[in-house]
Amino acid sequence: MRNLRPLTACIIFISLLMSACDRSEQGATPTVKKPRSYTHLYPRSCWFKTDDSWPATQCYMMEVPEDYAHPTRRKIRFPVIRFRANHPAPNKAPLLHLGAGGPGASMGLEPENASDWLWLNYAAMTVEDGRDLIVIDPRGTGMARPRLTCSEFIEDAQTAFQRNLSPEEEARVFAFSMERCYSRLSKGADMAQYNSSVIARDVEELRKLLKIDKLDLYGVSYSSRYALTYARDFPDSTRALVLNSAVFPNIAYTQQLAQDSLAAYERGLKHCIEDEKCNSRYPDLRRRLENLVQTLDEKPRTVSIKHRYSNQPYPFVLTGQRLLRVLFQALYNENFYSELPKLIEGLENSGDEGLKPAQKAIGHFMEIVLDPYFGDAAGVSHFCYEEAPFVDFDQARESAEGTGILGGAVRSDLKLLQLQCRIWAIPAAPLLESQPIATPAPVMVLHGGLDPVLSAEDVDIARKALPNHQWLLFPQLAHDIISASSCAEKAAARFLDNPESDQTEPTKDCRKQELADQIQEEQEERKEQEEQSQGGETEAPSTGIPALESEP
Repeated sequence: MRNLRPLTACIIFISLLMSACDRSEQGATPTVKKPRSYTHLYPRSCWFKTDDSWPATQCYMMEVPEDYAHPTRRKIRFPVIRFRANHPAPNKAPLLHLGAGGPGASMGLEPENASDWLWLNYAAMTVEDGRDLIVIDPRGTGMARPRLTCSEFIEDAQTAFQRNLSPEEEARVFAFSMERCYSRLSKGADMAQYNSSVIARDVEELRKLLKIDKLDLYGVSYSSRYALTYARDFPDSTRALVLNSAVFPNIAYTQQLAQDSLAAYERGLKHCIEDEKCNSRYPDLRRRLENLVQTLDEKPRTVSIKHRYSNQPYPFVLTGQRLLRVLFQALYNENFYSELPKLIEGLENSGDEGLKPAQKAIGHFMEIVLDPYFGDAAGVSHFCYEEAPFVDFDQARESAEGTGILGGAVRSDLKLLQLQCRIWAIPAAPLLESQPIATPAPVMVLHGGLDPVLSAEDVDIARKALPNHQWLLFPQLAHDIISASSCAEKAAARFLDNPESDQTEPTKDCRKQELADQIQEEQEERKEQEEQSQGGETEAPSTGIPALESEP
């Protein structure tokens, strides 16, 4: 959950410097010297197009010190967009969306990418419910300046994925990319200043300049960690949190990367295996996927794809290890699960017929890899500061050795992750950044049972450190629940209106109807396909959706 760009307006900086006179004559009232402000919020003409359907929209650039310990040194900026409520309710705090996650993902605020999705996706709990919506790209990402993107990696990936490289050769290519990237970016940025705790400080400075008493915070994926960190560091400024597909600082994601990845592949396969009709149509999927990975490693296959950053067909050389990475990324979307059997079968066949699912998944993968607005270098800084210091890489590698054929990509990734941190060479975070955050603020945690990167089982354990929270699990959804279910957004809206009201039963009832409508739509589509093929058997497998009472 990302694209957008430039600014054309000229900014006029007006700084009002208040100088106090130290001459205190007898009987005169001494002048109090006001503390100097090192943060500024500059109004801007919005750099993207809107229309009459949009709420009133205000755009800003927020200027903050890169290093708060040295506020007079380098300044950096990040964008702030405020969508005003259609009918403002004076008692409702604004909802601050802390970015697209990643870490490093862009919110899509750039001119060529900004769309009404920026506010429509959250309208029910914000502008249509009397509450302003504030959206940012955190420091280092998207429209922020500097944007810490490794263009070297993008260029090398564009070339590398057109070649048949072994995992070792590919790792060397990308290691060299990261070395060149760090060498360039570190000349103009302190790479140690891009992490969750500093972003939380940025948000607090923004709150002060907007003159907001308390914030409601929305975090999706990694930006949920920003929300938790803010609530820990600035409890008096926090009203409530909505965590969508949450990241918790006390879960050792890299430590268990191999097991989590393997579990994600198995969930994808079980979606068909445990459905009688699908399993009959596509039998023995686990063995077939493992064989396919081995076959493609021995004899890679070139798959021609199209993606948004290429004006012509791109010849992607698909090895087994690359297939695993493509599948893992695709599993972020629950709609891909019914496509997985067809993808495997299409790649098993020698011809181009049946390659559409693979082409679509590879195209999506390459859009992420080649995204020029993704602050991947900022993401490395996050990882090397607040996660890597608490990972036992030897144990992680040992654990990965037992994951068989489907764990091959993770074994290579662990080596590269450790190498990146040696290149970055930034100080480690204090132990605090690996501890549970037990904010007393009310929290809603929404999570998908199919989430490939943030195990629902782990989140179910980690959430229990929150003394005042609600837990809504959606077994048939994957990553980013609010984008996938209107019931989830409605639950969040009711929660923000009254954090003490239990949303379990209303959400369960809503989700039952939502799933029933979904099944009816799929049945109608299948019937239409059968009629178009004159009663011939359609290749679309059953969705395998279980009994409705399992949701949420």
